[in-house]
Amino acid sequence: MELYLIPNDPVNTTLISSDGFLRYWVRTSRPLSSLRACSSVIQRPSARDNNEEETLGEIAWGGLGRHSVIHSELFKGRAQASGGKSVRVKDLLWKINTFGTSRCFIGNDEEEYVWKFCKGTGFQLLHVRTGCVKAVYEDSPSHVAKGVFKGQFKSCLRIHPSCTLDLDILVLTFIVMEKKRRDNLGDQVNVAAAEEESIPEASGMEGGGLM
Repeated sequence: MELYLIPNDPVNTTLISSDGFLRYWVRTSRPLSSLRACSSVIQRPSARDNNEEETLGEIAWGGLGRHSVIHSELFKGRAQASGGKSVRVKDLLWKINTFGTSRCFIGNDEEEYVWKFCKGTGFQLLHVRTGCVKAVYEDSPSHVAKGVFKGQFKSCLRIHPSCTLDLDILVLTFIVMEKKRRDNLGDQVNVAAAEEESIPEASGMEGGGLM
């Protein structure tokens, strides 16, 4: 299955399949900085009524010094409180190592998966026990060979036919991973810009641009 992000912004987008069906909506209250709290709501067409929509979950991004929390029936059995349906992002998607970006989680099939970012490819979802790739997110728009977007360039979340992971869980965990990756990139750009602005001008020196 191919899910195209229209536009290519995982926290404010629609995910549309190659046959033209709208599968998911994601809407986020956008703050001025990733250091501030905000929330993302993920919805999909209702299984009971095509004209209705249902909320898959809400992600409360904690901002500086606060934990991000996912509220969803998908994780009811993993909630901190008995009978609850909220789980911290760090508990659902745990890091393999402190300084890395890869995160593991347990799927509805009780198998372990890991989201791993690969330069030149994008995010890959790996089935840990077998090492098989189950999904790939292509951040850079690529040419679409077939389907409703044929001939256009789109960013795409490709899901392998052999993937047994619940699609809702796959999409929700992907949104978390890509949002965090983009926040980190944005923070690095902001830090570099601040450092560049703080460098005083000196007479008689040739200044080079910071990369």
